[in-house]
Amino acid sequence: MGGKNAEYYDPIANTWSLLPGCPVAPILTSDRQGIYRQDNHAWLFARQNGSVFHAGPSKQMNWFSTSDTGSTTPAGTRGNDVDAMNGNAVLYDAVAGKILTVGGAVDYDGSPTSSNVHIITLSAPNTPPTVTPIANMHYARAFHNSVVLPNGQVLVLGGLNYARVFSDDTSILYPELFSPETNSFTVMAPMSVPRNYHSVAILLPDATVFAGGGGLCGVGCTANHYDAQIFRPPYLFNSDQSVATRPKILSANPTNPVALGATMTVTTDSPVQKFSLVRFGTATHSVNTDQRRVPLTSSASGGGGNTYKVQIPNEPGIAVPGWWMLFAMNAQGTPSVAKTVNVQ
Repeated sequence: MGGKNAEYYDPIANTWSLLPGCPVAPILTSDRQGIYRQDNHAWLFARQNGSVFHAGPSKQMNWFSTSDTGSTTPAGTRGNDVDAMNGNAVLYDAVAGKILTVGGAVDYDGSPTSSNVHIITLSAPNTPPTVTPIANMHYARAFHNSVVLPNGQVLVLGGLNYARVFSDDTSILYPELFSPETNSFTVMAPMSVPRNYHSVAILLPDATVFAGGGGLCGVGCTANHYDAQIFRPPYLFNSDQSVATRPKILSANPTNPVALGATMTVTTDSPVQKFSLVRFGTATHSVNTDQRRVPLTSSASGGGGNTYKVQIPNEPGIAVPGWWMLFAMNAQGTPSVAKTVNVQ
């Protein structure tokens, strides 16, 4: 155990290299189980110039550089927050460098949880970010999952009020929806199945959220859940709860691949106001730092009809190369089904 210092993977050479300037020590929490838990589940975000921002779960934050043999620059603490093991961090606006952190616990197992919420605003690499505490969630949680939506809202699902592995005691069944416009949370319709330790949640291309699993604690364990549910966010409904009419992306060119800095031509079946990219997520152990949202600059093409010019950022630390979902949103905020885009 321990000694999990940084390594760098080169996809062209298909090789790994140690980065002695990026030791694991700066990210450790003060977990009472020692190194077995102190280095778990880091919140890491790729940024400009080969830098990586470490937002937690330790209260100490850091910048890492992957250049040469690596380097580490302390980035201050996450406000007055405590260690937040098995909490969440979501890059809900990669252009503005906005990270939402929610919940967690000082110790991995057998610990009261937190309802703390902070917004971390990144600037240049190696520069301390701005950390803004906002109103807490309605429920304290650990082992929950958080999913960024196409409009920048963040859905927080599941978790326990008291952190305990392989347990459904003190389960929180009510999701909460974060609004970046008001910096507040609204309680949503409850789940029927707890989603705790080893559960996952990800955004689907139809702009709904998959929440499933939990447990994996052997035959007969009551915390095992071999099922899933789909959450349909409010943006898919009208104010009278009828199903909203969704815009459709008829064509998007180019898509596979689209170069960093390129302009896409996107045609929809009806007028839209906004576009965003959301990176395909990979969730495990309450961590999904693959997911990130990039709001896109767009304008009418000038050729008439519902055709738009959509600009992909030129910075790989914002639009990280890989597979993304492209969403179009109408004036009501209702998103389309996504088109898959490969940014390279």
